[in-house]
Amino acid sequence: MPSWNVHLEAGQRLANKLKLTGLERKEFLFACLLPDINNGYINKVKVTKQHEETHYAFSQKSSLNFYAENSEKIKKRDPIFLGYLFHLYTDGFFNYDFYRNIKRHKLGHNKTQEEKRAIKHNDFWLYDAEFNHTLGVKKADLIHLAARANEVSVAEISPEDIEDVEKIMREGRLKDLIKGKKYQLYSKERLDNLMDDMIESFTNDYLGDDHA
Repeated sequence: MPSWNVHLEAGQRLANKLKLTGLERKEFLFACLLPDINNGYINKVKVTKQHEETHYAFSQKSSLNFYAENSEKIKKRDPIFLGYLFHLYTDGFFNYDFYRNIKRHKLGHNKTQEEKRAIKHNDFWLYDAEFNHTLGVKKADLIHLAARANEVSVAEISPEDIEDVEKIMREGRLKDLIKGKKYQLYSKERLDNLMDDMIESFTNDYLGDDHA
């Protein structure tokens, strides 16, 4: 739902909050993109899988489904599993807020689902352009990260797949899609606040004492 720059911005903020450094931080940030990689929507990938599979029957319950399968890893704060969960949670949180607000502001009145989705993409692509993140992976990281990714049951990632994702992040391909466009529902400030609210909500839901 949010694009990769947005997922990495959210990941950076949570990683800072959790004081992740070194290899743990690198694994966590990579996993913040991992659910999207096998979909192959914008990256080349050796194995393509359906969005519903990689996102655990994508809905607001996606993160709950993933947690149910991988709770022990997440309780131990394994950075790959924590990052994967955080991606699913971010998708669900932002998606819910978008459709709640588009209804509240009546921007979706008499619009098709595709037209509503176009508004969503417009605003999140504009927000994506506010950031300039990359994974920062080196050749020496690729085999390790691919092996760690494949510990997730639905992932099937090669080192070359990760290289392609890094290339896409460096190229900033979404910038060509937003020339001359303006926010329709949100603003940068509102999305910044929403992201902070989402991180606080995730922390309370999955990193509190009940999940330690």
